[in-house]
Amino acid sequence: MEQYTRMKQEDIPFEKLEKVGINRDFVNHMEPNELKDFLNGFRSEKLYTVNARIDSQEYKIPAKIRLQQQDDGSVNVRIHPIQRLFVPDEYMGHKFTKQEKTALLNDRNLGKTIELTGRDGRKDNYYLAVDPKTNELISLRTRHIQVPDRIKGVSLSEEQKQKLAAGKKVTLDGMTGRNGKKFGATLQIDAANRNINFSGFKQEKEKDLEQKQDKAKGAKQKIG
Repeated sequence: MEQYTRMKQEDIPFEKLEKVGINRDFVNHMEPNELKDFLNGFRSEKLYTVNARIDSQEYKIPAKIRLQQQDDGSVNVRIHPIQRLFVPDEYMGHKFTKQEKTALLNDRNLGKTIELTGRDGRKDNYYLAVDPKTNELISLRTRHIQVPDRIKGVSLSEEQKQKLAAGKKVTLDGMTGRNGKKFGATLQIDAANRNINFSGFKQEKEKDLEQKQDKAKGAKQKIG
């Protein structure tokens, strides 16, 4: 079943992309989810080499690309080159505190949700992070991320789900990797990649995991 997207593949302005040096067969190398996001107006996952004119000189620079639908229905291409990491004083109507700037510069993630004003003038709750490839600030409406009940075989408590939904970090143990082995990691919603990011991986031994599970059972019995 074909998934709905804001734009169709035939809407892609291939002639405009070819003018900046991108061959029209690039879509054939995209994964299905990557193509779906691209057709929904999100930045490309990969960096592409594009032509750029700077001070009358021609250059080839790495950049992400994005489709942007105009009011008349036509589709343009936006280029997002790598830039110096910089957090402005104000972004989408929000004035950053010193602590918020530090979080974005050091962690590349705001670590919480904030209210921002979209291009349509409407206020909404957003996640905010720094694109790891281009250093751009990326905002994502909170409604675009759904926190699951289970992650890699582990059920999340209501408190863990609420913390994740609020943009905070959550440590989760006992997850099962593709190799079948157990591991733990720190989880946090990443606006730049529109997913839940895993960091601080640690491989778990079966004995250690059993001890943690026994302790958790014992704590529940005491509470009961």
